[in-house]
Amino acid sequence: MPFKTSCLSGCGATITGDSPEEVGVLLMEHMDDQHNTPVDPTEVSDFAIQTRGHGLVTGPPS
Repeated sequence: MPFKTSCLSGCGATITGDSPEEVGVLLMEHMDDQHNTPVDPTEVSDFAIQTRGHGLVTGPPS
C-alpha cells in the first residue's frame, strides 16, 4: 500500500512512495529543489500516512 504526505511549505504538492522511508527521501528532494529548504528524510518520513487507494488506513500497518 502506498504512503503519502504533503509539502511542508504548503505548496499543495503530494509526495507518494511505497514506504515511509521513500516518502521521506522524495520529500527531502522536493523541499530542496522547490523551496531551497533542507529537511532530514528520516524525520519527515514520520509524516507519511499509509493509504489504501484513495482512502486513509487506520490502525497498524498490515
